[in-house]
Amino acid sequence: MNIHVKPFCTPKGYYVYDRETNSILEVTGDEFIAFLRIQEKSATKQDFEMLCKFQEKGFCMESKLKAIQHPQSDIAKYYLENRIEKITLQVTQNCNLRCSYCAYSDSYFQRSHSNMVMTYDTMVRSVEFLMRHSSNSPTVDIGFYGGEPFLEFENIKKLVEYIMENYPFKEITYSITTNGTIFTDEIISFLEKNDFGVTISIDGPREVHDKNRKFVDGTGSFDTIMKNLQYIKERALEFYRRISFNTVLAPGNDHKCINDFYDASEMLEDNQLFASTLSEFGSKEKIQYDELFYISYNIQRTKMLLAELGMISQEKIPKIVSQEMAFIAHTYDGLGRMYELGGIAHPGGPCIPGAKRPMIDVNGAIFPCERVSESSLAMEIGHIDRGFDMDKVSAVLNIGQLTEDECINCWCFTHCSLCAAAADDSECLSRETKLKYCVGVENGALDKLITICLLKENGYDFSELAR
Repeated sequence: MNIHVKPFCTPKGYYVYDRETNSILEVTGDEFIAFLRIQEKSATKQDFEMLCKFQEKGFCMESKLKAIQHPQSDIAKYYLENRIEKITLQVTQNCNLRCSYCAYSDSYFQRSHSNMVMTYDTMVRSVEFLMRHSSNSPTVDIGFYGGEPFLEFENIKKLVEYIMENYPFKEITYSITTNGTIFTDEIISFLEKNDFGVTISIDGPREVHDKNRKFVDGTGSFDTIMKNLQYIKERALEFYRRISFNTVLAPGNDHKCINDFYDASEMLEDNQLFASTLSEFGSKEKIQYDELFYISYNIQRTKMLLAELGMISQEKIPKIVSQEMAFIAHTYDGLGRMYELGGIAHPGGPCIPGAKRPMIDVNGAIFPCERVSESSLAMEIGHIDRGFDMDKVSAVLNIGQLTEDECINCWCFTHCSLCAAAADDSECLSRETKLKYCVGVENGALDKLITICLLKENGYDFSELAR
């Protein structure tokens, strides 16, 4: 029988995730064991009799899924021609830092720092490309990315002036990601005047930050960043409050130490914080976090859950893990709201490449987003002068077709988070490369399902979070 379920348990109960209805079912201990046998293809006659009782209620039905195709395949061209929402301009491949874990460091294949910059003419053509392809998007965002984008501040300033003169009736927002080491009065005034969204990278206290985020000469960048932040806060407080920070949780760093820094810092206490681990995509070596990192992370995450349950003060929610509750709530919100899988579908994960946040590299080539390598032929989906290559767009969008048999038979189909970046080996999209990440995705999805059940068992009301 073609049944796709995932049995799991908590200290208080037994559950089964049903892929076809995207639902979590509470079951008895005996039913749990029976579902384990069904999943392992060793079911008894009694197990199938038990299964029939669930199927009479519309759950755990045999799958109708026969083929993989993204549901937005037929409308991708329309979106790319009319509804692009954002572009990210890679204004330079150069940087004044040499962060050890950077995608442009020697730790990753394909990418490396260079002196290549985006000319002002290419910037203008990129904006014109956006405007031609966003007629049905009421608001668009233009992001600036590097390298370190402020190395090309003069061209950024000139481009914004051009946009204001030529597109006064288009609602445009601006964003920039910076290492925080290059701020002048002119830059601050410019960002404030044009209401830029600014994200600054800072990894924690000096001893943690400076271990990885160093200037070209090898000196740490922490003191320079904090001096700049203090100056901005004193000079433009309201603008400063809108700055967000991104922390890369690198292997070997103490998760608790980083969290304590953010919780105790008066400089960062009111700002939004995002945290991320290193990307494995394109890494030359396996990225390995040690046991201490996971122990510390789990302690901080447990505090967050206890605070959500009202067992400790909300003030004790560690800032560095506070964003995770939104991810858990998003998973919960989708449960039970998916129609029964039909004969053709696609695993969750890919968005229309180039529609949400395409990156335009220094040469004008278009990539799905800034997270993929601009050195990859497989991920180059067009050029601002030629438009989109729809065959490449389709291949990137329908990445599940590479692993069709495995995806069709996977319990985690709906909760898959893999996009084409997971399959990129620079020359082509690789089935073998993509399959390496499946176990990690399944474990992550299962962790969210277990957490949802733990919270519900302890009286948590997800509707309160939505409000």
